[in-house]
Amino acid sequence: MSATVDDKRSLALPGVRGLRLPRIWRGVGNIAAAAVIILWLFPVYWIVLTSFKPTVEINSAIPSFVFRPTLENYTDLINQLEFAGPLLNSTVVTVVTCAIVIVLGVMASYALARMKVPGEKNLSLWILSLRFMPAIAIAIPFYLQWQSLGLLDTWPGLIIVYVSFNLPFAIWLLRGFMADVPAALEEAALLDGLSRLQILWRIVVPVILPGIASTSIFIFVFTWNEYLMALMLTSVKSVTVPVMISKFVMPYTILWGDLSAAVVIQLVPMLFVVFLLQRHIVRGMTLGAVK
Repeated sequence: MSATVDDKRSLALPGVRGLRLPRIWRGVGNIAAAAVIILWLFPVYWIVLTSFKPTVEINSAIPSFVFRPTLENYTDLINQLEFAGPLLNSTVVTVVTCAIVIVLGVMASYALARMKVPGEKNLSLWILSLRFMPAIAIAIPFYLQWQSLGLLDTWPGLIIVYVSFNLPFAIWLLRGFMADVPAALEEAALLDGLSRLQILWRIVVPVILPGIASTSIFIFVFTWNEYLMALMLTSVKSVTVPVMISKFVMPYTILWGDLSAAVVIQLVPMLFVVFLLQRHIVRGMTLGAVK
């Protein structure tokens, strides 16, 4: 008797190219993937759940999944703990940092990808190596310098630091996208009388918009979540969201409700930016893969 399709699949050896795994192994793989996703998402689900719990439910010894939701934690966060100030600080610093980094990164990466720069390869490696430096190694020098310049606890002080940290990464990432743009486009633009700067902003930038979107997401996330430099360089007026959240952990108590609400508020802008630019992420990662 001839073997059925399922019998043939059951005889397939793992790792042999062109043969499909038996149905039972595919089922095990799906279950394992679902378990990993649930394990990863459960902390997010729990902290969102906690943000809507009354204080009594939060401090209960028995975890509860069914309760009467309340916005008490969010109202306390805004009205009593003045969370709107740190939220505004983080928003302004992050948006301005992203804008500066993208503009400077586009111009620098275009120069490295298209123009004859002496020591181009070594220069590119040196620029990227600046990102390898741990933040703690230069936190105190920045603090001392900013103290003498009067930039402590100010937006410009944080923005300059964040630009210096994120610009090398942006240049390195955008340079790869620039190199994948066909040179024929620029040659045709030169024949039409466009300058290098006009070619960059009118020809090259529209082509690499997916790459710019992907880079912007990385810069946004890095800046929005940064904690160490914000902790060192701010105290009252320019405190950011991560620093404010850390203050909810006190020596003898933890404000779980306020902390959970603050974390949820911090997650919302990142999710909004990622979903807004989602279609550009995939295009940015595959830009230049097929010419």
